[in-house]
Amino acid sequence: MVLEDAIISRYVSENGDYSGSESIINIDDVAYKARGFSFQGDKKLSSWSVVMTKS
Repeated sequence: MVLEDAIISRYVSENGDYSGSESIINIDDVAYKARGFSFQGDKKLSSWSVVMTKS
């Protein structure tokens, strides 16, 4: 889903065991920030928060 300056995505595996979400937000012409997480059932597998810049 695109909402103004953000892309919001969600996934669930075919068997439903894995799920997650990520948001990517445009900061300016050269930078984006992303935050997300992934789960296996109710167990958190990972989470992240990064700033990405064009070089």
